[in-house]
Amino acid sequence: MSFILDALKKSESDRQQQTGAEFSDVPSGSGDSRRYKWLWILALLLVVNFAALLVVLVRPGSAPQDPAPVVAPPAGPAASQPAEPAQPSFEEQVAIARETHEARAEVRAETAELRVRDTQAEEAASATPAPATRRIRTIDELRLEGSLQLEDLHLDIHVFSDNRDERFVFINMAKHREGSRLDEGPVVSEITPDGVILDYQGMTFLLPRE
Repeated sequence: MSFILDALKKSESDRQQQTGAEFSDVPSGSGDSRRYKWLWILALLLVVNFAALLVVLVRPGSAPQDPAPVVAPPAGPAASQPAEPAQPSFEEQVAIARETHEARAEVRAETAELRVRDTQAEEAASATPAPATRRIRTIDELRLEGSLQLEDLHLDIHVFSDNRDERFVFINMAKHREGSRLDEGPVVSEITPDGVILDYQGMTFLLPRE
């Protein structure tokens, strides 16, 4: 900028000097005008160069750029999260469905087989005849046949229980348990819900409860 000012001052001084002498020296006027012209051109070039220099110095591209922000890596717990399991393909889904269907079919078949076996076992059990219960004749039936000669026996008290030790009877007002012998001769073989089974002279008969 100081160069431009010095050039302008010098141009103004030369112009004043030439103005004072223009009437004394007329023939030199054309040379002075050329000199002024070049001085103005020089000053204009200097101004243009200075303006260009300012533009280069202050343009936005030359300004220092801010450093790019640094992206912090994700925290450890977030990075360690397990990835979601991949969905099975169509073929895998078909294979799984087929295996499930086959497994269910096997379970149904086994269940049906068990039911058939249970039914057969029940039918076999129902078809098997129950063992025939030996009918024991009563004391009165043997007397009518004439095969038993025995004094009259009367069952006064009859107590039956699932526990054999708690069973007892009173026959002709005498208390007896299983295995005991009556004064009349018979032996108490068993006390049943129906009465007393007695053994006498190789015969077994029932003294029923009243």
